[in-house]
Amino acid sequence: MKVGSVFIWRDFPFQEDGRVKDRYFIYLGTSRYPDNPIMVFLFTATSQVHYYEEWGSRTGHNYIKFKSGQYCFAEDCIVDVDSIYNNLKETDFLNHTEDIEEKTVLPEFTLKRIYNLILKSKYISMKIKQDIHTNYNFDGITGLKNPRRR
Repeated sequence: MKVGSVFIWRDFPFQEDGRVKDRYFIYLGTSRYPDNPIMVFLFTATSQVHYYEEWGSRTGHNYIKFKSGQYCFAEDCIVDVDSIYNNLKETDFLNHTEDIEEKTVLPEFTLKRIYNLILKSKYISMKIKQDIHTNYNFDGITGLKNPRRR
């Protein structure tokens, strides 16, 4: 799977609230350091856009909004860059490939917008930012700023 692949995970089993439901995700690769186990980096889309509107509880988050019908999204949704899934083991991800339906790959200009939001995020560790930078480069998206401490 390429960086920026958008897919639907049918009956996503790792929901924090324990509910099982279909989820849209954007794939950003895996951890690159010699961690054991290797982790997968994903962003999920939410249709709960009201949290990101003026006075919403997540107004200050780094996010990108997609309109219904844009790329493969069935309804208006938000991808909250500050809410990265980074605790999913690659082995668990690979064990569920039959439940994953790849829909599209986001265009490079959208992936660069997402990357710049990743750099701004206070919630994503420097190590993960470096891994994502490497993943983008491996998939041919180059010329990006290197992550660094502020």
